[in-house]
Formats: sequence, C-alpha cells, structure tokens
Amino acid sequence: ELDGRLDPALSAGERRVARERVGELLDALATGPLLERLREIAPHVIARELPVLLPPEDGRSDGPVGFLAGAVDLLYRDPLSGALVVADYKTDRLADDAALEERAEQYGAQGAGYVRAVQGALALSEPPRFELWFLDAGRIREIAT
Repeated sequence: ELDGRLDPALSAGERRVARERVGELLDALATGPLLERLREIAPHVIARELPVLLPPEDGRSDGPVGFLAGAVDLLYRDPLSGALVVADYKTDRLADDAALEERAEQYGAQGAGYVRAVQGALALSEPPRFELWFLDAGRIREIAT
C-alpha cells in the first residue's frame, strides 16, 4: 500500500529511501513504547487527521490574507485525567535528548495553533494539552502552548 501513497514524481532512488525510512519508523513503533500508548488510549480517541483551518493570531499574518491550515494527527481524552489532548506525530531523526528538546521547542508554534483551533471549535474554557510524539525516538514530549 505504501507505494500507492508515495508521490509518483519521486525517482526510483527516492522511492527506495522512502520505503526504507517507513520501515525504520514502523520498527521503532513496533519495538518502542508508543504503540502500547496508542493501545491504551484507543477507546478515548476523538479524531485522527482532524482538518484545521483558522485565522492567524493578531499581528501574525504574512500578507493580506492569512490562515493556519493543517491536520491534527490525534485528538484524544486522557483516560487518567479526562483532559483533551492534541497530539502531533513527528518522524525526525534525533541524535540525543538535547536535539529532541530543541526540535520540540521549534514545533511549539505549530502546536499552539492546533490547540487554539481545537479550543475554539469545541468552545473549551481551557486549552487542551499538546503532545509531540517523536516516533523514531519512541518518546512523547508535552509542550506548553
């Protein structure tokens, strides 16, 4: 099924690299803790690949018409706390914990937009929690937004 999802414009070499990378990520998922976490929260999943479209924050538009568009990878209710959680999967290869922390900080603005969109759409009095799921590293990092 993977070959059908790859961009047809990719060269044979690029397709080979993409297949190898997907294999690495699936191996990391199968042998790491994230698959078990997915199993734990499965009954509490509200949405997967939830489309997001909202206006930019005041003063943050790059032109006459601005917007934030994307897809929330996973929206679920934490089974322990009952809190809503926006989760975003990341496939970055990271050398160490410092690199993971640096990359997590870089994704903060994206997470803030997703949190704002979910909070507004569901008229929540409190923003949902935001998590980055680093698939390659097998780690979940909660990010303050």
